[in-house]
Amino acid sequence: MLAAQASGGTDGSGLILVTRYSLLVTHMIHIITDSTSDIPVDIARALNITVTPVHVIFGEQSFDDGVTITREEFYRRLKTSHILPTTSTPSAGEFAEVYEGVGGEIVSIHVAAKWSSLLDTARLGASLAPHAQVTFWDSGKLAMGLGWQVILAARAARQGQSLAGIIQALEEAKRRVHLFAALDTLSYLRRSGRVNPLVARFGQLLSIKPLIDVGDGEVSMAGRARTRHNAIERLKELTYDLGPLQSLAVLHTASYEAAQQLAAEFAQTLPQLREPIIICEATTAVGTHVGPNALGIAAVVAE
Repeated sequence: MLAAQASGGTDGSGLILVTRYSLLVTHMIHIITDSTSDIPVDIARALNITVTPVHVIFGEQSFDDGVTITREEFYRRLKTSHILPTTSTPSAGEFAEVYEGVGGEIVSIHVAAKWSSLLDTARLGASLAPHAQVTFWDSGKLAMGLGWQVILAARAARQGQSLAGIIQALEEAKRRVHLFAALDTLSYLRRSGRVNPLVARFGQLLSIKPLIDVGDGEVSMAGRARTRHNAIERLKELTYDLGPLQSLAVLHTASYEAAQQLAAEFAQTLPQLREPIIICEATTAVGTHVGPNALGIAAVVAE
């Protein structure tokens, strides 16, 4: 963008003695992520975030997450299908096409490398995109634990921050973002092979509702409850224990009414939040392993 600004006095005849021109060059680094980030479409559009869809596979059918299958349709199928769905990363070629289409300087932010090969595939895609300069960031999380990092990076980019400034924003965001979830059942974890079948069966018999803390590429137990009501109460306690919050998202897997009720309560009890609470259906990669009726929160601790 070229901006001209005239300044100075005159010689009495009305002629301008000094004229200055300033050249303002607008350069914004582009932010790219994947659909496991759960960023609402309107926010992604407003912040110019490119979201690359992961693939969702039911038997012989393959879909692009959020493009050819909605989250609502995914969870409807999950409840009724005898076949547990799987997810797969976009190919290196797909990433190369995205990077080439955007071009220029890019920060590509993705699901934790410990849980997915997606980041490695994206790096390979970048090697096939000669017109893009891509810097990668391992979020260490997924769902809106990843999504908040992407949003904060995109805001820094819109402010004209340099690559170093955006990486610093991501480092701070990674430290400040927390993700907790209360699961309704262990059966989907058992079916996916992510938990010992005997443990899952024992948990089902006792009606245990586990609570998990999703850290930097690690998942740990944050508690357990015998009833759904108690699990939600514990989830609220974990949220309040974080201290003052800047932003909050309530996540769910086909449990919108419960998520809406939880968000409404947080809106009353967390007046210091700087923006509206986001309610979103959790990524298909989460839903596949935890099943329907799970609730979670992704919070950004205030600076």
